[in-house]
Amino acid sequence: MKTKHAIKTIFLLIFTIFIFSCSHEAKANFAIGEITVIDSSSISALKGYYPDGKLCTIQTGENEWQMFWAEKNDYLTTATSPWPEDHCSQVNNSNMVFGKDKLQQNPEHKITNFNENGAWFIGVFPLNDPNDGKYVGFFHAESHYDNEGTAHKSIGAAYSDDYGRNWKDVQPIILCEQAKGTTTAWTGIGDGCVIRDRTNSRWICYYQGKAKDSGGSIDNRLCMAASDDPKGESGTWKKWDGESFSIPACNTETMTGGKECAIKNLAKVPGANPSVSWNEYLQKYVMVYASWSHKIYITFSSDAINWSKPVHVIGSKENPLWYPNLISEQGDTISTKCNKLYFSYQQGDDGKRKIAYVDIEFNLQ
Repeated sequence: MKTKHAIKTIFLLIFTIFIFSCSHEAKANFAIGEITVIDSSSISALKGYYPDGKLCTIQTGENEWQMFWAEKNDYLTTATSPWPEDHCSQVNNSNMVFGKDKLQQNPEHKITNFNENGAWFIGVFPLNDPNDGKYVGFFHAESHYDNEGTAHKSIGAAYSDDYGRNWKDVQPIILCEQAKGTTTAWTGIGDGCVIRDRTNSRWICYYQGKAKDSGGSIDNRLCMAASDDPKGESGTWKKWDGESFSIPACNTETMTGGKECAIKNLAKVPGANPSVSWNEYLQKYVMVYASWSHKIYITFSSDAINWSKPVHVIGSKENPLWYPNLISEQGDTISTKCNKLYFSYQQGDDGKRKIAYVDIEFNLQ
């Protein structure tokens, strides 16, 4: 069932920004429309806390799409499109498939100081033929210090044989340089997304971690790691060292990984929660992410490694936005000329927020 939009725009705003790709092969610009707020009143699970990270889509038929909604518990919905507004009514506890409560129901999945307080999907993919039901799910994991939600964060993987309804072989894949300590603080790495780099037959995870910029200052900046393993299993991931993927990402005995290295060009705009897709129209990767000032930025890459200087898209001190997701008619992993940019909107002090989007159209110059 499609939800009636609270606001519907038919014109693009007079807001066009020109931006060069990092390789300067072509000039691209984009324009955005007015903000449309989704009627999410039909969501019954964790009402008011979406989006809280990635919205992951998989097409399972000509007119059938799955969507994985990420929070401490993850929900699987099915609709005739990849648009979140067409899935809202199914976000309820009967469709919970992963996360804190599911993991606690399966004690063999629980790993101390890793995922016992929640697992947010940041990328879900068919491993082979989409019709065989075998999926890999990458997730942001939290181990809390107290009941207030302060967490040590990391990244893991899990596997499904039944189209994402049940998950097994839960394992950490990317860990912080320091293990979880005893002092209550936000620590670790996470808040990312995963893509399939088909040119190089590998997975790439973009995530936030404490890293230096060229001037030596340390902040939670966007970093990356990669795995050549078809399943992206633990022990196969290497973190970026500034030139290649060479730094070990996960030692399950110490529950630590190597140091973080910020992605060049993105270090000057620290942030988190990226959404990355291959844009078939631009023939480039597109990344949107949120800065720590709660503004959404966009950047482009020809190889998923070298990224252009980030450009502000939307959001301000007066209108803070978070958790961006770029989705097209082909889902969240492939974008096109015309897309929708979803984000959290009007978040209150209690953390509750609305789901909104703007139309975003790309053009080559």
